[in-house]
Amino acid sequence: MITKRIALVSVLFVFGLTSDVWADNGCKAAILRGAYGFAGTGLDVVRKSANAIGVAPITFVGDISFSGKGLLSGSYTADANGRIKHNVQFTGAYVVNSDCTGSAAVLEKSRDESHFEMVILNNGREVRAMQTDRGRQRTFVLQKP
Repeated sequence: MITKRIALVSVLFVFGLTSDVWADNGCKAAILRGAYGFAGTGLDVVRKSANAIGVAPITFVGDISFSGKGLLSGSYTADANGRIKHNVQFTGAYVVNSDCTGSAAVLEKSRDESHFEMVILNNGREVRAMQTDRGRQRTFVLQKP
């Protein structure tokens, strides 16, 4: 009985992921395909030990490529309160919902992981996103050339 439940939950999980990636009506993962440029700004919580001591500004510019099948990769340059990081490489995955909203998870080579919620506009030519990780108030605009 437990084996049947595990199998059923597994099948429902797989079909649930598939419906998110390949929604029947409206947007699909394939709406995001190819290269985009992006820029973003925000604030990061600054900590000393475990205590928050303030916030610091951060800006980004970069490029991102979407596979059309739920995978992404790219790089960015950031200025975090005067400290510049160049050519930071990342990979990740994304999900597109039928209402043209979605989410993404990104992993940098340094193993830093970030999470985003997004809305897709203009038939996939523009994406607006915000980071959802605690202590990171960042927004981004992505545009396809």
